[in-house]
Amino acid sequence: MNLSYTWQSIKTKSYWEYALWTYDSLKMFLAVLGAFWTIFEMISFFKLLDQNKLPSYTFLILVGISLIIVIITRRPITSITYKVAGRDQVIVVKIGDIFNEKGQKVISTNTTFDTDIQTGIIAQGSLQGQFTKRYFQQNMQALDNLIDNGLVGLNFVVYQKRAGKDKKYPLGTTVRMDIMGETFYWLAMSNLNYDNTAGSTLQEVLTSLDGLWDFIIAKGENDPIVLPLVGTGRGRVKTHRKRVIARLAQSFTQASEHTVFSKKLIIVVHPSDAEEFGVNLFEVRDLLKHYLP
Repeated sequence: MNLSYTWQSIKTKSYWEYALWTYDSLKMFLAVLGAFWTIFEMISFFKLLDQNKLPSYTFLILVGISLIIVIITRRPITSITYKVAGRDQVIVVKIGDIFNEKGQKVISTNTTFDTDIQTGIIAQGSLQGQFTKRYFQQNMQALDNLIDNGLVGLNFVVYQKRAGKDKKYPLGTTVRMDIMGETFYWLAMSNLNYDNTAGSTLQEVLTSLDGLWDFIIAKGENDPIVLPLVGTGRGRVKTHRKRVIARLAQSFTQASEHTVFSKKLIIVVHPSDAEEFGVNLFEVRDLLKHYLP
């Protein structure tokens, strides 16, 4: 785990509440302190050390060392699991790489389904850019063909931009791709302006998710859904990441009120995002309790 992320987590109130001010932490602290004191007693018993010559603050030193050991063993976590009340559903929030997770993966894209990473319409470092380089580096036409097939019969409007595609589809439009034994959902989540700069609001992201859930209910599988922090990167949503996580989870649970289309939602936060924007999973757990049943 990145040391900067670890330090930022330790400084939060939630870390101290969940990691340290717990019964398990207290037991560990007393066990470590007791072990140190027992060692001192044994050394004194065999006359290897004269306790009377020790500084008066020796006990405080032992307390401090014991506390440090507890902190080291209760380091900030990289994954939390929330059980949805009254349902056979769980929400997992973890720091990692979406491509390393097992499940149906969501790839956020734009409403014109532009794919060109060579000219910079799509940033190579974006999630869509990473997907494209991983699976279609040598065959962009195959990717566009999959998208076109998935969009057949769907409504669109003609939208003029400086470059790129000119068919604009509604937010939430979803295209399914089955590649190398994996299922991906390309989700239209952001709009490109005339200069091909992407932009979204939190409400637009939530509207897009409504379309995604409807699509998965109709044409998806009942496997875990792997969801990145859609909208927070090139989508430029200004809401703090931890609140976005809570709202994504809330959208999933609300869509599942009448139809459980997946038993697990995995929300993945990239490590660089977690560090740069101070995403602390103890604080995320607090928000999930506030937003979810």
